[in-house]
Amino acid sequence: MTLSSTNILKVIVVTDDLEKTVSAYKTLLGTGKEPAGHHAEHKEVRTPYMKYKGADITDTPMKVESVFSDNFWFEIIQPLGNNDPWAAWLKEHGTSICSICLLSDGPLENDEETMKNAGFDSLFKQEKGYEAYEYFDTSNALGVLVEVKEQYK
Repeated sequence: MTLSSTNILKVIVVTDDLEKTVSAYKTLLGTGKEPAGHHAEHKEVRTPYMKYKGADITDTPMKVESVFSDNFWFEIIQPLGNNDPWAAWLKEHGTSICSICLLSDGPLENDEETMKNAGFDSLFKQEKGYEAYEYFDTSNALGVLVEVKEQYK
């Protein structure tokens, strides 16, 4: 299975204690610089998704903080609701790395077809002004979800 690109952009960690997990990551990794040209969200509560597995989501607020090492952007998420993929992951796996983001040269449709042909279901997809991304359920095969992101030029 070959995607358009395999550059790892972001690692998402899901936790039930944001402050404790962020502190542990900063102690272990230090605090590197944010990757150039990326629109990172730090220390905020947000509700990013409207649909999950085709159903409306009404309770997806989450606390988010980013920690940067020399090589990776760790986005640490604490779900505050119970009806979204992060809350579902936390219930099943506990605090752990939940997903990795692969930056693609696109188009996203090509990688979407590759992932679906490999037998991975799409969980949700979103397009913002500067990028499009889609999450695939590779949890049984890889132990994480995979986010494929296309950034527009």
